[in-house]
Amino acid sequence: MSHEYLKQVLQGQQLPAPEARVLQNTRADLEARLRSRYGAVPRIYYGGSYGKNTMIRSSYDLDIIVYFPPTDTTPVKDLYGGVFNALKSSGLIVQPKTVAIRLPYQDGFHIDVVPGRAQDATFRYATLYKNPGSTLQTSLKVHIEAVSRPGMQDMVRLLKLWRLRHQLPWETFALEIVVARALAGKAIVDYTASTIAIWRFIESSLASARLVDPANTNNEIAMSTNDRAGVIRAASNSLAAKTWQEVIW
Repeated sequence: MSHEYLKQVLQGQQLPAPEARVLQNTRADLEARLRSRYGAVPRIYYGGSYGKNTMIRSSYDLDIIVYFPPTDTTPVKDLYGGVFNALKSSGLIVQPKTVAIRLPYQDGFHIDVVPGRAQDATFRYATLYKNPGSTLQTSLKVHIEAVSRPGMQDMVRLLKLWRLRHQLPWETFALEIVVARALAGKAIVDYTASTIAIWRFIESSLASARLVDPANTNNEIAMSTNDRAGVIRAASNSLAAKTWQEVIW
């Protein structure tokens, strides 16, 4: 019964068609602003939860990836700065983040635009500018593949709901890495068993686990000791709970 309950919870988290169209129209407007500056040169993709199909209605934002071709010799810092200035000059509010340019909208919603340069003609890997003065090698396609096996996207969505329910300061990328680690080699058939396996992994291993980008093992994902401790406490409490309604809406 709990497996069916969790599936029903996820069904209620599907983005309704009108809300999805708003996101698509917002992305189209943003792309039009960039195309007016750069033409057809950069490739523009959905990233983040929209691109990975792990979005939940209760809390979401939008990531847009802007990759310039490998033949563009402009330093990635200047690619970042150029996109930043293009968006700002088009009338948008822009805020610099670690590798993204954040565009805040109403009600806390935001878009993160991530500029970079593809490393070769496949556009599989890219080099990003990392504030305040370095670069980062990563792959949107590898990130999508990491959560694409059957059942994985739903487990990420369930853990996002669980994070929201327990008000945990846990970045989504780190959450995805933990879910993938916890379920490595396990078939995701029963959502109850898979969720419990994730909590048990958190309880036993998160304190010392090294969280790395699946596209670049040199890129370690930071998660503070306090944040890890909070997630571990929530996992332990959830394992001890008597009903699913206590831990996941």
